[in-house]
Amino acid sequence: MLSSSESSSHAMEKHTEVINETKSYPQEEESAQQSLMSKSQEEVQEYEQVSSNSEFVTLGNHTFKRADLLHALGAEFNNAGQQMAAYSEPAVKRLANPIPLGLASFSLSCMCLSLVNANVRGTNNVKLLISEFMFFGGAIELFAGLLCFVTGDTYAMTVFSSFGGFWISWGCINTDQFHSISGYGDDTKMFNNVCGFFLAAWTVFTFLVLMCTLKSTWGLFLLLLFLDLTFLMLCIGTFIGNNKCNEAGGYFGILASCCGWYSLYCMIVTPENSYFPLVATTMPNFPVV
Repeated sequence: MLSSSESSSHAMEKHTEVINETKSYPQEEESAQQSLMSKSQEEVQEYEQVSSNSEFVTLGNHTFKRADLLHALGAEFNNAGQQMAAYSEPAVKRLANPIPLGLASFSLSCMCLSLVNANVRGTNNVKLLISEFMFFGGAIELFAGLLCFVTGDTYAMTVFSSFGGFWISWGCINTDQFHSISGYGDDTKMFNNVCGFFLAAWTVFTFLVLMCTLKSTWGLFLLLLFLDLTFLMLCIGTFIGNNKCNEAGGYFGILASCCGWYSLYCMIVTPENSYFPLVATTMPNFPVV
């Protein structure tokens, strides 16, 4: 039998051996990790050497046919492309241009009214055109101006919305239910003066928007130029009671309508929808985007 001192010393030796073995475990793990890291670095360095030609691709010590490699990786590339497309921003839809609608509305209404003002075929009554003034010339053009607000075109919004209001006003003036004409009774001089003020204000407004077309297209410039002369002739004819001035204003209005239709056609015609495309002629210093 062992004495108590011998047994205790034997137990201490066993405990020391366990501690030494426990200390050796982290060292072994660390050495294993270092060997793995060195092995992975060697593999990375091996595949860093990449070369290719028209038929083969070399990755490290391995050579593959280009067609086989692309075929093997094609599915993964397609899946990655589909995932990228799924997370990409949606395409912005392009809005239609509302300017041709405004030009169509104005040009047609101006043509009909100008033919009456010019006393073509002896016509001088606009009662039949009131609905056109208020709906096609007024409401549709006002709608086109509001659409220009959506597209961010401040100039077109201002012009179309303003002239849409003009056509609605002109239709109301010639409507009996508003008593705009009959309200003056037999005082035609007073009516002519007030109507002259109305036309004079539109002459000034048209001149202001005309000055904003000096670097635009010739069609738009001539449209507003002839329209300004139309308002001016009608204003003078209304003040002095001269029918010849009113007729001159009618003919200028016809020219303005033709310029409006020319600009309209240039904006909607394309080689895809017509054999007779036209390109709007620009003025000097026209801004190029």
